[in-house]
Amino acid sequence: MYQRFEQWSEQNLGQWHYVLGYTLNLVDHNWPIMLALLLSLTFGVMLYRRPSRECACWLFSALLLGLAYEYQKHVAVELHKAINFLFGLELAGLNRPMHLFVGPVMRTALLLCCLAMLAQAVRLTVMKRSLLTAPAAHYEGDLADERL
Repeated sequence: MYQRFEQWSEQNLGQWHYVLGYTLNLVDHNWPIMLALLLSLTFGVMLYRRPSRECACWLFSALLLGLAYEYQKHVAVELHKAINFLFGLELAGLNRPMHLFVGPVMRTALLLCCLAMLAQAVRLTVMKRSLLTAPAAHYEGDLADERL
């Protein structure tokens, strides 16, 4: 049954739907890192063109988002395997604390760093916009001149 469908699909549709399926699967599983890379590229160009603390905070928040995602998806898994290998029978007392440190503690720390940098970037952006839209204070002149 499945072979007949594949043969019919090959003859009538070609291979475009396989490529579409793989593309959708790739985007579905990796959209956070793609978003982080796109934002990092955008904010990196903005920082290059107009260096400011605000642009640097936006860039670092995007980089921390990508780092936090990749840590949770790939790095933490490998570190858990390494901990199981290294802290076996001889150092079994360190196994549980190291798993806690590598797992929830590091994920939370990276997420908090990302959120703190994002809050700083938003704060700097709001402050800059409020300074640009605030009415300018007019120079009143010297008080000594008014007394004369």
